[in-house]
Amino acid sequence: MNPRTSMLWKSSFTTLYVYVSWVLLCLSLFSSFVTFTNALENTFSSSIASTTATASESLLVLQDINILIVTDVHSWVAGHPHNDTLNVDYGDVLSLYQRLKVKSINEKKDLFFVMNGDFIDGTGLSSYPPKHLIPILEFMPWDALTIGNHELYRNSTIEYITQPNGFVDFWEGKYLTSNVFLKETNQPIGSRYRILKGGSGREILTFGFLYDFQNNCEITQVENVEKVVNDSWFLEALGNDSFDAILVLAHMDAFNPLLDIILAKIRDICGDKMPVQFITGHTHQRKFHQMDPFSISFEAGHYLDTVGFTSLSFNASSANFEHTFIDGNVEDMKELLGMAKSDSFETELGKNLTDLIVATQEELGLNEKLGCSPKTYDVSKGLDEPDSLWGFYTETVVPTEFFKGSDSKLLIQNPGGFRYNLFEGNVTVNDLISLAPYNDTIYLVGEGINGSEFTAAFGEARLVNGDSVLPQMIVAGKVVADVLYDVYTVDFDVDFTKERLENATGTTLTPIALDGQTTETLWGAYIKDHWQCPILLLDPEQEEEPSWQDKFRDFFESFTVVKMIAFIMTFFVVMFFGWMFLCRHPQQKVSNTDDFESQSFDDGSGEVSYDYSDDESTSVFPISAIGANTASNGSKSYHAIGFV
Repeated sequence: MNPRTSMLWKSSFTTLYVYVSWVLLCLSLFSSFVTFTNALENTFSSSIASTTATASESLLVLQDINILIVTDVHSWVAGHPHNDTLNVDYGDVLSLYQRLKVKSINEKKDLFFVMNGDFIDGTGLSSYPPKHLIPILEFMPWDALTIGNHELYRNSTIEYITQPNGFVDFWEGKYLTSNVFLKETNQPIGSRYRILKGGSGREILTFGFLYDFQNNCEITQVENVEKVVNDSWFLEALGNDSFDAILVLAHMDAFNPLLDIILAKIRDICGDKMPVQFITGHTHQRKFHQMDPFSISFEAGHYLDTVGFTSLSFNASSANFEHTFIDGNVEDMKELLGMAKSDSFETELGKNLTDLIVATQEELGLNEKLGCSPKTYDVSKGLDEPDSLWGFYTETVVPTEFFKGSDSKLLIQNPGGFRYNLFEGNVTVNDLISLAPYNDTIYLVGEGINGSEFTAAFGEARLVNGDSVLPQMIVAGKVVADVLYDVYTVDFDVDFTKERLENATGTTLTPIALDGQTTETLWGAYIKDHWQCPILLLDPEQEEEPSWQDKFRDFFESFTVVKMIAFIMTFFVVMFFGWMFLCRHPQQKVSNTDDFESQSFDDGSGEVSYDYSDDESTSVFPISAIGANTASNGSKSYHAIGFV
């Protein structure tokens, strides 16, 4: 190769090598500094979080007597999978109680945990009898619990919970049913009352009442509250003056007049300054009512959207009641306890309960996907609203899956049969049961019913009265006078529908149950036939690997202060080492002229000779940039590096 060409190639390669080395050095140092500063930032943040957690105080202030409450959960013990803000399950509630219990012991306060009825009818975890739900409920360390109206709808539920060594016996006197009895024994299902004893020595007389419910199953009896408060056992319990306060678990509205009847009897016997706390429910709302200076009623929502908390301090002349509606959200609970976001909330027992709930759901197949809903349908919307669940059911589901195109059929039922929204996206077995938890059987009540007679029996179809959003009875099908119809209803409304039609037609009707036809099967058939899920090319559980462009963009979008510091540190380090090793190297000398005048390239000897200049001046760069064709004394002059 020509010596000149060889020297140029060597010079270019050396230059490229040096610049590539610089780039690699920069990237390596920058990466190292980012790693170091990020680690420093994380450590600093953790330190701040730890300090914050230690310094933060609990927002739940404990008084002398404190009560943690769940009511009307209706088997929503697993929480709300379609609502990220309601992410609490019963395991989290148990964890909350355990953490509050430690706090109460440390502060020498009394804490009690209660459940106010209606634990069934809501999700796939509930059944008749509730054999899958009971083991979950028995995990909760309730100090007192009472019965709700939903536990009384079916004989199978009562027979199951009252069997020897069953659910009622499990609580050893804590299950309170002051006015709910078994007909066979004429004895209360649970205990009439109980004395709760706190660690401080305070004692609380506790009752469990249900409102004057009349639709109970055949093997039970609900005595009117007005009668029970005059029974000898109730008067004797109040006459014992060894307790410090009274707690009434009352499955009824916070403003129900029956509460006033109970309170009046308490005031007659115990005086005006006996503290009385009513824990109410049934209406599925958050309510608070100051009944008198020494008494309140408090209701804590439903479906585990709320955990209630009340507290009481009192003396001979005054009483101070406080209350808090705790959202069913883990982060909110941690904040109330003064915990940092990074702190683990679950206790060991709480996690065990969550695991049991998940395992039970899997065992029952509740997560099986049935189809995909194109939108969310709201159970509380009026019939004419585009996202009305009842509107979609009466105008689409029933005509498609039940009427099968017939115009001579009507289906009538009350709006309480559906209990929850149907959400956009995947619809599972549990979603379907949550929508229609009663799985009501459909009955044929009468054939050949004239449209005018139907209207006389039930009024104008779709007519909404007062402030209601939905009609008192919802009708699927178009009612036309003088047209004959077959009229259907669901098992809960059979007696009501039969009586009204008999009065309107003057005939005797014999309802017939349709085998295998329920509200749940209608929905299930429609979802499977019409709401097929789109085929996904990728497993939805697999996250797609981001492209290098996405990674590059994400990196600079998160260009934090620590990364800027790392960049500046890298710049100065590279400049320092570049100056030390490339500009100040003691062995590196570069000639300004590199005169080759005495060099002969064709002397016949086959050798190439070099005559290096003794010029001691140096260049800033490792390779001289002087032109390769510089003329000197009429001869060609070339530049080369000379290393001594």
